[in-house]
Amino acid sequence: MTLLEWRGPATTGPRLGRTRQEVVEISAAFLVWVAVAFLAAACWGVVVVLNKQVLDYVRPIPVNFLVLAVSVASLVAVAVPLSLLHLWSLGFAMSWAAAGYIAAGAAVTWLIAFNAYYYALHSGRIGVVAPLSSTDPLFTAVFAALIVGTTIAGLTIAGLVVAFAGVALISRWLGNEPEPHAPALEGAPGPLRRTSAGRVVALSLITAAGWGFSPVMIELAERSVGGASTTMMLLGEACGVVLLAPFVFIRRTPLLTAPLQARERRRVIGLLIGAGVLNALFTALWYVLIAEIGPVLTTLIVATSPIFAILGSILFLRERLGARLALGAAVTLSGVFLATLAHVH
Repeated sequence: MTLLEWRGPATTGPRLGRTRQEVVEISAAFLVWVAVAFLAAACWGVVVVLNKQVLDYVRPIPVNFLVLAVSVASLVAVAVPLSLLHLWSLGFAMSWAAAGYIAAGAAVTWLIAFNAYYYALHSGRIGVVAPLSSTDPLFTAVFAALIVGTTIAGLTIAGLVVAFAGVALISRWLGNEPEPHAPALEGAPGPLRRTSAGRVVALSLITAAGWGFSPVMIELAERSVGGASTTMMLLGEACGVVLLAPFVFIRRTPLLTAPLQARERRRVIGLLIGAGVLNALFTALWYVLIAEIGPVLTTLIVATSPIFAILGSILFLRERLGARLALGAAVTLSGVFLATLAHVH
């Protein structure tokens, strides 16, 4: 249900036979779920910061695999008991058609989108990668139109234009600044820095496109069985583990960027576990929030996650975000919010 469906009882409750107490209870429940949605956004922001730190020690594809493996184990430990004990609305419904959709979405998400995300995050700053990759709802609208036949609203088109204007600004201004975590390029000629910047932007947009494709596959899977399920959640992430495993275990490059001392090894393990557990929490909250407050409001609030990620990068990683890049990020996120609002009826 959407935001306006939640507000309905508060304004029309007495005419529908609702008591004042029921209206207050519904309003309070709505506010609680909105707070949980912001918690999920903050959770993903923290995951991005943790990912950035672990990439100093572990190469991108192994990070993708290891974080996902921890996430799957965490989801099994939490989601399965919740479903078995009927403590949340997700059950174990699944069909062969749904499994096919989930597997297709997982292949694009984990082999393409997340690998691109980790490579972008390794080379670029969070203040650039986070807002660019958060344009995934715009790609979802495009894929939904192409695959499902959904009409693209005028407000969505306006959001696309605004968001990609922000992308253009970031691409232009990022080229004038050397990337952190790319010491080989510091002091290099401008063209080399612009090449690095273009790579970060391209990888971030590939990430957004892949993340935007997955919800369409999930929607088709839900239609085939009548709703979301714990099985879908686990199957999507388990497919990612299986697909990534060959790239990790049959590799020609080292797993680590350099040999680790004992202290560094403990730090890396802690970062991987933290990122995996928080990723699992975010995934579980995402499914629950869609059931409680609807996909539109969930997407709108979770789209604030780059703000939390950028704040975390400034506070804990000492990244600097210039005024021009901050403006580009703000324009990009404004486009995402504008496009999402097109679905509020």
